[in-house]
Amino acid sequence: MSPAPMVSPEAARSEARRRLLASHRRWTLDGWSPPVWSLSLRPPTEREVLADSAAAEAWVRGWAGRSLPADISLDWEDRTWRSVGTQRVPVRLVAQSPEDLAGFVGGPEALERRTFAERVARIHTLEDAAVGNPGLTPVLRRHADRLTSLSETQFERLVDVAEWLGTRRVTGLRPRQLPIRGVDSKWFSAHRTLLTALHSVLYGERAGVGLGIVDADPRVRLRILDPSLRPAGLEDLQVPMAQAAGLGLHPARVLIVENQETLLCLPETPGVVAVWGRGFDTAAAALPWLVDVPITYWGDLDSNGFAILHRYRSHLPQIESVLMDEPTLESFADLWVPEPKPFRGAMTTLTPAEARTVERLSAEGDMRLEQERIDWAYALDRLAPHLQ
Repeated sequence: MSPAPMVSPEAARSEARRRLLASHRRWTLDGWSPPVWSLSLRPPTEREVLADSAAAEAWVRGWAGRSLPADISLDWEDRTWRSVGTQRVPVRLVAQSPEDLAGFVGGPEALERRTFAERVARIHTLEDAAVGNPGLTPVLRRHADRLTSLSETQFERLVDVAEWLGTRRVTGLRPRQLPIRGVDSKWFSAHRTLLTALHSVLYGERAGVGLGIVDADPRVRLRILDPSLRPAGLEDLQVPMAQAAGLGLHPARVLIVENQETLLCLPETPGVVAVWGRGFDTAAAALPWLVDVPITYWGDLDSNGFAILHRYRSHLPQIESVLMDEPTLESFADLWVPEPKPFRGAMTTLTPAEARTVERLSAEGDMRLEQERIDWAYALDRLAPHLQ
């Protein structure tokens, strides 16, 4: 086995950069002890000097002529060898603190470290008890990427809003009703997760409540395909879940489709109510009038479509799928496209035939057949037995 190569100044900086990126948040949040980083430069052995003295001398000169920050220690040692005498060589590079290491690394990595440290310190000023608050560190760790990526203006606004929320009760208000100057509902929604987490650990325990901001009720889109079931004659409804639950519908069968255009194209059918599925938003599964009714699900023929089916079936085990099988897949092979982000999680509720279709999609290179690409006459023919 050949010996490890001597570490050049460029390689040392690369190692320092990796260590800074991997550790600076932990050092900021959990503290550190000196030295934070020490790197062996792997100086040449006597055998290596004899084999290539020019390379060894060039390596030593490279370190000797290197300008380093004052706080970075470059340790040298005398090595006495029988064949070449005593030689002084660099052996180790040491940084005592995160600041020292950042100074050596420089560039965007050092800026990221400084930004995160400064913003953590700034958040600690929000509440006198924050320094000793055991819940704050996990929140800052969990949202570290968000804290670092905000512009300076956005971060200062975040701090101001967090402080404002800590001194006022907003329970029961909607985002649009928050009387915060310069902050609209769109901005609040974009930063709500972080604001809620900070409020909880800084002010929530003292106030005895969370933010308590009221969200709009989730909505569900329905098409009542049976005219006799239509409330007040309404065919196409998009209403809050609570209202949909209270419609008192008693369909003979329900069809859930993933594509809105598909929903709108469905023909009138006795006893049937159609639901727009909205992808992974499976809130409609909570509708009480779905519990005992036969349900058919038609989604995209891809891994995510089956993952959505699995999610629905976890709540409504009677669901059967349609147009999500290998014959349909093969009938429209010319319309396959690659699936951008295949689902890789477990789907334990799938039937053996459905699981085989998922395996086929994967074996074909993670392909997908989108619902709207299937010929409409073909789709209606296959749907018909499921809507009777």
